[in-house]
Order: sequence, then C-alpha cells, then structure tokens
Amino acid sequence: MKLKRKMGVMLAGALLFLGIGSMEKTYGKEIDFPKKPVQLIVPLKAGGDTDYNARVLAKYMQKYLGKPVVVTNIDGGATMIGMQQILNSDPDGYSMVINGLDLYIPNMMGTTDITLDSFKTVGIPLFDNCTVLATNSASGYKDIKDLVEKTKKNPNKIEYGMKIGAANQIYGIAMNKEWDAKFKPVDVGNNAAKLTALLGRQTDSVVLTYALAKDYFEKGKFQALVLLGSEKNELLPNVPLASEYGLKDIDCSKFFWIGVHPDTPDEIVDVLADAMEKVTKDPEYIKAMESNYLTVRFIREKEAQDFANKFYEENLLKYKDEFLKK
Repeated sequence: MKLKRKMGVMLAGALLFLGIGSMEKTYGKEIDFPKKPVQLIVPLKAGGDTDYNARVLAKYMQKYLGKPVVVTNIDGGATMIGMQQILNSDPDGYSMVINGLDLYIPNMMGTTDITLDSFKTVGIPLFDNCTVLATNSASGYKDIKDLVEKTKKNPNKIEYGMKIGAANQIYGIAMNKEWDAKFKPVDVGNNAAKLTALLGRQTDSVVLTYALAKDYFEKGKFQALVLLGSEKNELLPNVPLASEYGLKDIDCSKFFWIGVHPDTPDEIVDVLADAMEKVTKDPEYIKAMESNYLTVRFIREKEAQDFANKFYEENLLKYKDEFLKK
C-alpha cells in the first residue's frame, strides 16, 4: 500500500512537471471564481485611448470569465484616485485597474508612495507602438527635421502641447534634450483637449496615439511627422522613425497594464490572467486592436511587472531631474 501511494505521488509530480493537470487550473475550478461581475477601473476620464482599450478588453474578458466585466471611470489625482480605490478594495479579484506609464509619474514627483509594485500584476495584453508627434497640416512643416530646425531658429516659440503631470510632459523634455530642439512646452490638457487645440491651431504640435486622430490624418488635416518608438510599426509603414532623419529614436510607445489588490490570492490572479491570455488569442479581438494600429501580445504576471518597471527606468526615469525642474 505504501509503495502504491508513493508511486501515485511520483506520478502526480511528473504530470505537474509536464504541465498536465496543472494545480493552477484545478484550483482555479475549485475556487469557483468569478461568481459575480468583475469591475475594471479606468483611472481617467472616458474618451481616451486607455478608456477605449479597457472597454474592448472588458467585452472579450467576460466572454472567457463567464461573468460581466464592468468598466468604471474614476478620474483625478493623475490616476491615483482610481489606483487608490483598488488598494482600498477587498483583495478578492473583483476589482482590477488598467494603467500605463502615467502610473509612475506621481511617485516620480514625490506626491505619492504608490507605484506599480504596490499592486499584483495580472498582465499586459496590449501595446501601443503608434505614438506620433503630430502637427496641423496647415502649419507647413515638411518633416520632423524641418520642425526641429525651426524650433532652433525660434527657441521657445513653437509649442509642444501636453498635459502636466503625465508621461507626455516627459516626452517633450526628451525631444528637447535628445534632438537639441527648442520646443515651448504648454499645458493644453488631456488627449481630447490636445486634438481640439491642434485642430484649431491653438498649439503647434502634440504627441498622441495615431488611432485617436485617425480620421484627421486620413483626411489630411493632421500630419504624423515621426513615430516615437524604437522600431517601425508595420501597420503604419509611411510614418518614419526619427532615426530615418538622423535623429535619435525616442521610445514613447505605451503598454496597457492590468493590476489588482496586492493581497489577491495567486490562484485568483491566475484565473484572470488565463482569461486575459485567451482574449489575446481571440481573432476578433486581435482584428479590433490592429484596426487601431495596436499590437496584441500577452505578458503574464511577474514577467509583465518586470517589463513595465524596466521600460519606465529606461525611457522615463532618466529624465527625472529635468522633469522636476519644470
């Protein structure tokens, strides 16, 4: 009898090692999660790219979770009010939050102790490599090199419209430093406000996701002078990198990170991550995201957390001193 029991334990161990009948999947069924709707908090106003992407993700996640995923917008505090609500919630997996690089900015400014590491990461399902520096076509800039040269000839005259306290404020610092440009940074507000300002030529240039202004680009009202990334986007073949004009590439691409309360049980996080991974393999979801020039790729839990922190360190943190001077 002891021999049979021992062989049974060895067989179970072997199956786990081979990934057959994993305890994660078995336990995921045993905990019977979720039993009710799951909330996905967007710590921003409705209408931006994070809000849109969250709603599409929620639509497909409920398909694989078997329960509704409800999007709730909680704006304020440079995303920190929504982030704090997750920390104040029960650690039961029924409240998630979506964010990106803007999560890091308040901590960089010293206004909060909250960082990405304050949460437990579910994963990163989506990447935005279609961030561009855009101008109004009526402005007449030939290309990014032409614009940069004009800022040098007219220092602190040509505006860069951004939102104070957001990652795009740092992008302006990066462009001035890495390209030796002389943009005048001006706070024009969120993405919707940037579109309005650029359309009315109330500002000269903005950084935004191509998909948000797709109609304006296609109708020729806006021009995307440069793709702010480290590599070309095959879905935007006609938008050049800065390096194609002899300038340093500045990576302003975005990732969309999903997190939960730090005390959420790992097995519940696994269920959420499993559903999210299935979403990223769903042809309809992939098609919907690619129609907005976005890249669907899933990074799970700890690996996603490490990726996000490394990206922040390599692309934003090095401008911290200049950022805090502003």
